[in-house]
Amino acid sequence: DNYYRNLITFLPRIFFIDDKEITIVLHRNSSNRFRELVKQILKQLNVKVKKFVYLDDDFYYFESSKIPQFFNNTFSIKLLNKILSKKSTNKKNKLYLSRQNSNYRNLINEGDIAEDLKNGGFEILDANNISIQEQIDKFSEAEVIVSATSSSLTNIIFCSQGTTIIEITPKYQFEYENELKSRYSEICDKLGLNYISIEADPTKTNNIPADVKKYISQKVLDESNYYKDLLVEKNKFEKIIKNF
Repeated sequence: DNYYRNLITFLPRIFFIDDKEITIVLHRNSSNRFRELVKQILKQLNVKVKKFVYLDDDFYYFESSKIPQFFNNTFSIKLLNKILSKKSTNKKNKLYLSRQNSNYRNLINEGDIAEDLKNGGFEILDANNISIQEQIDKFSEAEVIVSATSSSLTNIIFCSQGTTIIEITPKYQFEYENELKSRYSEICDKLGLNYISIEADPTKTNNIPADVKKYISQKVLDESNYYKDLLVEKNKFEKIIKNF
């Protein structure tokens, strides 16, 4: 149950379902917004969903079932951009994605930079408060997007070529973080988006949820800045933002 994986790994596969009536198995914690997007797409494909089956973390045995092929990231990203993004030549949105309702990787001095962003014409957006279709529309029309590292940044797959993405990143230190470090810059590279990163200082957080602790070792939680809150240097941030 991760927005990045749901979009990149799961969603592209439903475009290749050749049945006209199906039951879909999803994790119980998948969001209602994601389920609605799946139903909306399948309706457009004239595929009827008999029901959703929701599974918990466990091992299951399936009979008379299909598992659509997995695709590589490049294929998935370009497919979703081609099919779902709103093609607009009137790119005007400037978005800042807030993580203030998240358990970790919050930008703790967001209040210090929010006023500058608003004065610069940026919309402060919490992606959790709008539907995925609304997110698709906003990202499709954006010319600049600023965000701390967040699964909501996966929505840049709906951006048009030339959009500028500014990611406020943790200070990565370990080899096991390489996939996380390059996740959004690689999307930018595949879609011709302009990528800029701003490295932020880590600060301790005490809000790691139980489901994260269940799957991530305590050693990683303690040492990786990916699981800490962030403090961005205001002057460094303003120097980059003023160009937009």
